[in-house]
Amino acid sequence: MENRIKSLIKKLSRLGFSVKPKNSDHVDPVCGMKVSSDLLKADYQGENYFFCSDHCKQQFEKDTETYILK
Repeated sequence: MENRIKSLIKKLSRLGFSVKPKNSDHVDPVCGMKVSSDLLKADYQGENYFFCSDHCKQQFEKDTETYILK
């Protein structure tokens, strides 16, 4: 699914469309991508963390401490 989204974003960009999150005030702790607060999120010790994809969220949940300490 993630590859299809990236492919679609590339195609739209080539056609001159700008594809950006609605609100990019959060950064995915796994990949560093700016993300919208209405996308995937996880709570950890009272803090909210936001993700660009389900893959990044799963990586965070597998080894949270690694990404918190970055």
